[in-house]
Amino acid sequence: MGTLFKALIVALIILGLTAAAGLAIMAGVAGTHDVKHIAVPKDSSLYELSTMWSHADAWRRPMEYSSFHDIKTLADNVGFKGDGELHRDDKEVVFGGHVPGIDYQFAYSLDRTAYPPTTTVVTVYRLKNTQGRYLWKVLRPIQRCLAPYMLDRLAERAPS
Repeated sequence: MGTLFKALIVALIILGLTAAAGLAIMAGVAGTHDVKHIAVPKDSSLYELSTMWSHADAWRRPMEYSSFHDIKTLADNVGFKGDGELHRDDKEVVFGGHVPGIDYQFAYSLDRTAYPPTTTVVTVYRLKNTQGRYLWKVLRPIQRCLAPYMLDRLAERAPS
């Protein structure tokens, strides 16, 4: 029984290291495409929540060669939509959801007035209880790598 337990522990360590390497590679790919961490934009509909909830982040990616024509096209190309769409206007679409102990919302916005046009993602999280705080300690490093990567992949799917 001791050998089986040791093999399981070694397998979990290898799996964890592989997952960490994958997240680092994804973050590196996003960084090479000029995805930058920014302050939460004041014109975002999630700005007020970002000041009240537990955690908020934002990233921006310029789109030099291709861009979405409108927010509907952008929303149709979003890979992860949480529990569903909460709000949409001409420049922004907001999705939301929850996991045990955590409520989250994220907004994708499109700025075609800037040169080059940019796509931005804003994420906000509310940690509701102790379970959420413990879960956040695991999810935060993943979120910090995955969110910019997902923004980069979204921008890559933009029509020419």
